[in-house]
Amino acid sequence: MEPGTLPIDTLLLLRFLKLGAAMLLCAGTVGAFLPRDLEDRRRAAYFLAGPGFGLSWAIGFVLAWARGHSPLSPWILGSLVLSLVSLNAVLWATGREGRRTSAGATIALGSLAATVALMVWQ
Repeated sequence: MEPGTLPIDTLLLLRFLKLGAAMLLCAGTVGAFLPRDLEDRRRAAYFLAGPGFGLSWAIGFVLAWARGHSPLSPWILGSLVLSLVSLNAVLWATGREGRRTSAGATIALGSLAATVALMVWQ
């Protein structure tokens, strides 16, 4: 199948799934910093942010292919790097007690917001 030949219904479904994955990632990122208990923060990181990250990447690559975008486009590469920074900040913060800092939360949420901005304003 050639790039850009998916039916519009399939593209809309993929966009909806990508939004859901991004929401899952965002919820997990927030949940990795707000709760007081480390186990609750870890659950958010491992069961929300992690799967949301993986789904976002997988669906994003399919959408990029379907829309004919090169995976080496600057906005895609920037989004990949920024989302990876965000996930690593989440995992670092939940790796051990005492790592939940406002700087870590700022890095995680700021790079996630920048990723969304690159996705929206390609």
